[in-house]
Amino acid sequence: TPACAAAEESVAEEKASVEAVCPAADEPEASAAGLPPVDAGADMNLLIVEVVDAHLSGRQLVQYQVSGELRIVPTKARSLPSEFRFRLKNAHRIEQIKVNEKIVKVSQGGSYTVQLPRMVQDQPVPLIKYKASSRWRPVPIYVDASAHSEAPGEVSLKVVVEANPQLKTALQNVLLTASPNGAIASCSVPTPGTWDAAEGRIQWRIPQLISREQAAVCSAELTGGDSLGSVVLSEPVLVQFGCEGVTISGIELEVQMGSAGANPISGLLRRFVSGDYKVSAE
Repeated sequence: TPACAAAEESVAEEKASVEAVCPAADEPEASAAGLPPVDAGADMNLLIVEVVDAHLSGRQLVQYQVSGELRIVPTKARSLPSEFRFRLKNAHRIEQIKVNEKIVKVSQGGSYTVQLPRMVQDQPVPLIKYKASSRWRPVPIYVDASAHSEAPGEVSLKVVVEANPQLKTALQNVLLTASPNGAIASCSVPTPGTWDAAEGRIQWRIPQLISREQAAVCSAELTGGDSLGSVVLSEPVLVQFGCEGVTISGIELEVQMGSAGANPISGLLRRFVSGDYKVSAE
């Protein structure tokens, strides 16, 4: 049985009080949605990156925070200064906004004016940083870990992984890391899962997780001391993932042409990734 085979039955729907707000991302990653017509000299992308920190106990949220940053990403060095304006859409979903005061000015009416200097290197430049509103707590991925002991010293681990059904875009490069406690004599993990005896760590990799498909199931067989079954999942499972084309907060941009002339922005990229994301077994 593969380590991450499709489950025969989907995990039960998540609690109605916690829903994802991510829209479908049918357009390509470098979509220019919300942008004015692209000038032939456009040589920069806008990138929204969000980091999800969360601690869940089973499916109950214990801690949750999303930190975001809007960056300008040059595709090449730019010899001339430029200017453009943008406005935040769904701004009620974020708070604690901090702007890069060296190049960003807040205008009346809530718009932001960016005055870019001559850029000799193609390095990203932060424009604003923010936190997602505490009223919005969408959970992108659920992990249900359990341990079952058929006999003293023999434990079967089962980890069921499901993307939030409200998330229409696939999660990429999902990595689960479990550090079982107790005296472990042996650990068998079906491929492509791995067991690192020196680190005492089990890892399962799922290249892509789609909410419309059945949940993924990862497993391992362990042997050790008689008390192994009661302590093996005392440490939380660590979760890593990424998602391209959407934000987890639901924030969007409306970009306007700068007064300096040609629009320097060629596309809008969106991405959210895991930060400190962990799930404790109930």
